[in-house]
Amino acid sequence: MAEVKITANQSDEEGWRIERLEEIRDLMLEKGLKNVLALHDHKGNLFVDWSEMPSTDNLVTATKIWTDKGEPHSNHSVRGRPLIWDMGGYNPFGGPSFP
Repeated sequence: MAEVKITANQSDEEGWRIERLEEIRDLMLEKGLKNVLALHDHKGNLFVDWSEMPSTDNLVTATKIWTDKGEPHSNHSVRGRPLIWDMGGYNPFGGPSFP
């Protein structure tokens, strides 16, 4: 996995969100997940942007890593294009909004 861009909603006031995403990134690396471009935390909803279509196993693994932290929702996109989402809303990766 190349460098992963990490961002979070209200990261200035809630710096722990960035720390948590860094931990998530490290766990993804340990589990062999590749092709992650960016991670974003918006009010406990994880957004993962992949560089190419992830396998089902990679999606399940990434989602489980997040749910193991006590957060039930994650959205996945491929180069900013929505792929799978738990919660609708804006897209932090510059693509179309999640429905």
